[in-house]
Amino acid sequence: MDDNTGNDDARQSLFDEFESEIVKAGNSEAFFDENDLVEIFDYASDLDNYIVKMEVLLYGARHYPDSESLATRRAWFYSSFGEMEASAQVNRRVSHEGVLNKLLSLRAEGASATPETRARLDEIVGATEEFGDEDVIQLVDFCAELEMLDWVRDNREAVVRRTPYPQTFIYEYADRAEDAGDYDTAAALFEELTMMEPFTLDFWLRLSATEYTRKNFDASLSAADYALAISPDNIEAISLKAKSLYWLDRDLPGVITSLRELVKRPDANEDDIRILSFALNDMRDNAGAVEVIRGYLDNHPPTRTVMDCLLTLDISEGERYARQFFTERDVDELSYLNWAYSHFKLKNYEIAAVLMKIVAEHNVTFEAVNHLVEAYYLAGRYEEAIEAFGKFIGKKIHYPCVALPYIMSLVRLGRREEALKEVNDFLSHSRVVIPLIKTRGDEASPFEFNCMQTGHYYYLDNIRRALEAHGELPADDFDPACL
Repeated sequence: MDDNTGNDDARQSLFDEFESEIVKAGNSEAFFDENDLVEIFDYASDLDNYIVKMEVLLYGARHYPDSESLATRRAWFYSSFGEMEASAQVNRRVSHEGVLNKLLSLRAEGASATPETRARLDEIVGATEEFGDEDVIQLVDFCAELEMLDWVRDNREAVVRRTPYPQTFIYEYADRAEDAGDYDTAAALFEELTMMEPFTLDFWLRLSATEYTRKNFDASLSAADYALAISPDNIEAISLKAKSLYWLDRDLPGVITSLRELVKRPDANEDDIRILSFALNDMRDNAGAVEVIRGYLDNHPPTRTVMDCLLTLDISEGERYARQFFTERDVDELSYLNWAYSHFKLKNYEIAAVLMKIVAEHNVTFEAVNHLVEAYYLAGRYEEAIEAFGKFIGKKIHYPCVALPYIMSLVRLGRREEALKEVNDFLSHSRVVIPLIKTRGDEASPFEFNCMQTGHYYYLDNIRRALEAHGELPADDFDPACL
């Protein structure tokens, strides 16, 4: 930040010195005055470094036991762990209440998004001549926690007038708006910051990332280019530029070159891996795309995002890693099935079937096999549908999503006599009349049961009549999935 660059460098130096001398070396002779400790604590808060914050408070308690600034930060420290009673006790010892103390009082009282809370915040703003950086940070965070960012929006000008360095307030507001999913507001605020300080790298990076999230790839690319003009080797800017170019369908060779270098790093981002694999596949290098993902999975904990890419590009390789993921990491079965069902809903039937099969191999429950045969059938994998029926279901479960795709798989493979025998077998035995159960195990209501049973019988009988008809009717004419 232009105006704050020197201050930030000084805070970083103070932080580094304290961490080196006190946290790591335990040097009891090292000296830091009260103001230094406040700066170090607030900077550690920006970095979410609880170890340094705790050591600052311990050092302050020994050397400056009467410091109200440090007592206030100690109260905030307690509140961050939910210790509101201890926080309130420490806060009450502060005689000269500042913004932070007033906010802590609201927190301790269990304030919520009520007109009274808004009025109290209005009073704080009206009574404050000047907000410090930590004041505005905690003010915005407090409002964000209570889902009151509209108050921040409405009172922005009143706060900014009382803030020597308004960029801190705007940045925190943008950050919390982004956390809340309000990307339009966040992008507008980050753009405003880039106009206020056009040579601050972080502002351009945040703007580019937010625009990328909004799928506004032209704007993301432009912001990334500005960031690279400031810092040509910045990894985040290179990544954002390459990924934006990919979605804009520009310079795929350049995208591949940039991302290949990035994914060599141990801190490779899974989204970089995903986009690189997409770009390679678009350039007809499917083998290269698969190899990139395999290299990542062999050296990082597997994630659904990366495995979805592999399953899409090479289902046999994807199945191998997905099976390894399930067996070696003791994955929750329901979470795994939800993953499979998410693909089923997206009509990625072959992937859904593979994932369901992996679960069924370990636990043949209704939830695991409910849509297994159907998924294979809808993927056009008729042999696998029949195999799955015989291996996991057989004559145990005859729900519509099992029986109908099994029979139609036989039809599609030209095994019509066998299909007719199976239809008659289903229709002639009472086992077809069974309590139908929904996907999540809830029993169907009487109306649901009767409607589903009647429809099941109707489609079974329709298939039977089609198979008995003179002449061979096309399967599409009586396939329940096509009607």
